[in-house]
Amino acid sequence: MKIGMIFPGQGSQYLGMGKELYDRERLAQEYFEEASGCLEQNFVRLCFASSERELRETVIAQTSIFLISAALTALLKEKYGIIPDIVAGHSSGEYAAIFAAGGMNFADALYLLKKRATFMEEATKKIEGGMLAIIGLEYELVKKICEQFDDPSENIHVAEVVNHNSPKQFVVSATMPELYTIEGEVAKYSGKAIALNVAGAFHSRLMKEAEENFALYIVKVDFKDLSIPLVSNVNAEIIATNEEIKKSLISQISSHVLWWPSMQKFKDCDLILEVGPGNKLARLLKRELPEKDIFAISTPQDIEKLCKFLGKEIEKTEIDLIIEEELAQQKRQQQEPPQQQSQ
Repeated sequence: MKIGMIFPGQGSQYLGMGKELYDRERLAQEYFEEASGCLEQNFVRLCFASSERELRETVIAQTSIFLISAALTALLKEKYGIIPDIVAGHSSGEYAAIFAAGGMNFADALYLLKKRATFMEEATKKIEGGMLAIIGLEYELVKKICEQFDDPSENIHVAEVVNHNSPKQFVVSATMPELYTIEGEVAKYSGKAIALNVAGAFHSRLMKEAEENFALYIVKVDFKDLSIPLVSNVNAEIIATNEEIKKSLISQISSHVLWWPSMQKFKDCDLILEVGPGNKLARLLKRELPEKDIFAISTPQDIEKLCKFLGKEIEKTEIDLIIEEELAQQKRQQQEPPQQQSQ
């Protein structure tokens, strides 16, 4: 069976993500502890007890999503022997894909993600922008709408089609006045526009300075050639060498995400797994490839469903065994005859 793994990026975060996994799996707890130590952040509080607003912040969102994706990937591999044959990650999700493919270690990925997100966040403060998902319109029409309001000669009026997620789902990055105007234009053509839960106009030329700053830090990380092929966001081509990884991670900050073209490389997979918080990528892909077996893996229950599908025995966690023992003890107590009181 050929298995493809895809990893979500910013916008998939939600308060409470990873809570059941953390409560049940010691391996997940170890990943939370390592991440908290690496970045001097309390990821237990951030993921489980902060706020939607705090979790939406670029640095927190990107590192938290990566943490959940990496912990799930490690659990699938170490506990159940589920290893992908090809991987891809949507935007910042590419870091989890590279981690899954053996291209860099957990701590280095966190370090780079924090740098990436910090520079992106700085860029959002210089010029306010946002992102809209456009559903139901053809690419050429979405592009035409954006071109009406985009001035490529400067960064004051920006409107770019930055994500190609499916044949009829695209994402636009724009400066705020243009974003509101585009939303109205989309409605005129009976399309649907949804504001994304992100803090800026990512993957547009507004991120060029962030990309240049990030390039100065990526040289500090030791990348390895991949043991599993990865499909790059930037060109939808398979990459495998450490130099290709570096180039992809640098240029993807201001480049468009060619997600649907990337997914063409997964058409020969027997099983496709979205690994990380939420299920947006899995649902999107299932609509376009209904004949495929596609699972979203974000909770212990999702892992149980996957193991059942694969015919694998589900390993019980320490917590499962404790609960079973408590239930057995209660049952024994209920079955024991009541002791007669002594007169």
